[in-house]
Amino acid sequence: MSPFFIAGLLFILSFLSFATYRTGQLLRQMIPEENLALLPFENGARLLLIALLVGLGWLSGRGAEGLGWLTQTPLTDVGLGLIAGVAISLLLLPPTLWVQRHRPQWYSDVVMRSIRPRSPREWPLVILALIPMALVEELLFRSLLLGGFAPYVQVIYFAVAVSIFFGLLHLPQGEWGVVAVSLVGLVLSALFLWRNSLLLVVVAHWVANVLQMVLAAAQERWEGWRG
Repeated sequence: MSPFFIAGLLFILSFLSFATYRTGQLLRQMIPEENLALLPFENGARLLLIALLVGLGWLSGRGAEGLGWLTQTPLTDVGLGLIAGVAISLLLLPPTLWVQRHRPQWYSDVVMRSIRPRSPREWPLVILALIPMALVEELLFRSLLLGGFAPYVQVIYFAVAVSIFFGLLHLPQGEWGVVAVSLVGLVLSALFLWRNSLLLVVVAHWVANVLQMVLAAAQERWEGWRG
């Protein structure tokens, strides 16, 4: 395995960890007036990061197949991704509602409020912006980490460790956010190892994020109507 691949991954993981920590600090102090999902700089940075991750993938020596970039059954993987994304959202909904009602200190919607559409016009734009968000995380945590290191580690234990780290990056969402995202990471890791398909987990991740946003907006409307 190329030392440049390992060094590049460590640098990106360190950078994302620091950026997540600083973003969480800032969002606790104020919610930006503009939607963070639609800022040109943010989206440009994500596209650049995707390019860097793809470049690291080629340096890994695992090839496109080993990293899950090729699929013989794209329609099947898209269908499975849609089903998995819906299932993830619906299964997480009851415990999330319970936490919000009985243990609100365990969960923060500060990140959701910073990217949720604020007008009907923003909905399609935010839904599109969620695609590179999902692609960055799945390229890094499933394709490069799981796919890249699979021949060299006990992959089940490694997948658990990767999923926990994935959850910790969502610490600004509170304790429940960390637990929920870690569990989602485990599911996505299992799907990736099962099908060896980046397409499947990107679709599942994107669908889950879109539905989470739709459900949050519906909950806000319902509470406003009741109030």
